[in-house]
Amino acid sequence: MTAYRKLSIKMKVFLMIMLMMALVITLAFTSLYYTYSVYDRQLYDKSSSLLNLSSSTVDAELRKLEALSHAMISDRVIQKSLKSLAQDDTDYTGFVERNRMADRIWEHASGAARYVQSVHLIDSQGGLVKYGEALTFSSEKYNRMIRAAEGANGAVRWLYPDEDDPMLAMVRQVRSYEPMTLEPIGILFFRINIDKLIEEYAGIDNKDSDIVLKAGQKVIYPFREFSDSLSADLQPLPGSGGYEIKELDDQIVLVAQKKSAQTGWVYYNMAPYEQIFERIILLKNALIVVYVIAIVVVLTLGMAFARSLTRPIQQLITQMRDIQHGSLENMDTTITMPVSKHVDELGMLQRTYRLMITRINTLIKENYANQLVIKETEFKALQAQINPHFLYNALDSIHWLAKKSRQEQISRMVLSLGYLLRTSISFKQNVITIAEELEIVSHYITIQQYRFQARLDLQMDMPSAYLQCSIPKMTLQPLLENAIQYGLELQTGPCVIRLYAQMHENKLAVFVEDNGPGMEQEYVKQVLRGEVQTRGSGIGLLNIRDRLHLAFGEEYDMILESSPGRGTRVILLLPPPKGEAL
Repeated sequence: MTAYRKLSIKMKVFLMIMLMMALVITLAFTSLYYTYSVYDRQLYDKSSSLLNLSSSTVDAELRKLEALSHAMISDRVIQKSLKSLAQDDTDYTGFVERNRMADRIWEHASGAARYVQSVHLIDSQGGLVKYGEALTFSSEKYNRMIRAAEGANGAVRWLYPDEDDPMLAMVRQVRSYEPMTLEPIGILFFRINIDKLIEEYAGIDNKDSDIVLKAGQKVIYPFREFSDSLSADLQPLPGSGGYEIKELDDQIVLVAQKKSAQTGWVYYNMAPYEQIFERIILLKNALIVVYVIAIVVVLTLGMAFARSLTRPIQQLITQMRDIQHGSLENMDTTITMPVSKHVDELGMLQRTYRLMITRINTLIKENYANQLVIKETEFKALQAQINPHFLYNALDSIHWLAKKSRQEQISRMVLSLGYLLRTSISFKQNVITIAEELEIVSHYITIQQYRFQARLDLQMDMPSAYLQCSIPKMTLQPLLENAIQYGLELQTGPCVIRLYAQMHENKLAVFVEDNGPGMEQEYVKQVLRGEVQTRGSGIGLLNIRDRLHLAFGEEYDMILESSPGRGTRVILLLPPPKGEAL
């Protein structure tokens, strides 16, 4: 272990690769011998997958034929014609009605599958309407078909291929539906080319596999190509499926079977056992060759891989040592170095280190820039306060002149303007109470109501319990100014502006909403991203949100909601009153 700890990462990685390769090769050769014990299951899976697909497809086609026969026997024209023939079998009536039924059968059967050889409809008088291939049955088979249909009471019955006719026959009795007397009025049967159906829909394209379809001891497919001895050897296993290995015609085959849940027929799939076994041996030999080549390739590339893995780490260590020893002049050089093309953990480590260095460099520059901004701001603040008393005294003089001239409106407007000016210039407090903020709002509204008169309808509902809550100074007044500028000024009628507050999820929510024209959702998103050039020059929404975050934290935010024609609402989330905080 001591010698292993002294090895470099490159050698450790190389040894680990070799150990893993040796383990994989050992497991691979072990699995090859284990394959001999499970190859029967592999053969069955191959046969079973083909058989399941074949049986399911054939059953689906047979269900379509049953649906087609049901559509024919329930056809109103056919029902009406069969009833008419049962009551009146004159030559004219028989000719007209049978022609009418022939047309309807043609309409139904013309779109049927190509494997439907013919359709026959026998009325109650023994008359026959045919579609497709013409064929004369023996009287024995004809009577057997009639008895099978009558014994089924309207259900489907199958007659299997025989020497008279190699086609599969489906027969069913036609009964009266309207009215629902269920009186027998005819017999319908299809002749189906089962060979063509299975060859087209069962997907038989593997010469190593054979499908056999049996109904009991009767071979349905392939008819006349399957000996009686082979048919006797194929007997169903218990259950709906399974497989067995047996000898057929002096050949070892794997026989898989599937019992149809619809018809009860049994599908068999036979695959040559020895031929597939030879493929397994071939696969084993191919894998041995592949593993030998893999060993040579791994021995060649192992060291190169280990070297490429550790080279980025060595470069990163060198860069970190330079920063560790205070070589900050190399920081910009580190940032501008080519980015590693690796996308693995090493690439992420290098990118994270570059981002860290970039962030440190940015913070250093931002700190320097912030110091300059702070000093410049302090200088401008001092300039703004050079002689504010001059403005106050000028406004006070205007106030008294207005009082002297009995101009009460001008006097109140000047007082409100002086209060707003004094408040905006003062830098003593950045956070005030809601009561103090409402005082600013009242003076601002006093000025605006002289301008807009009855068109401005401000409704305030601020419970006294919330008046001592904290809020950044000059927060509500800009929101009211926006409501007036974008709600009231853009419409000719009165504008209702509501200012109220309520608790919401352990926060105090202050609402400022208007019934102005509103905004589209995309425009709202642009406003919140700061992409919209405003018409005014005052305090914007982004400024209000930033001051909320600075004053109370990121969880206290501003929400903007608006839709065209429904006005705009701004929600301020503030710290709750002390008595209501959780």
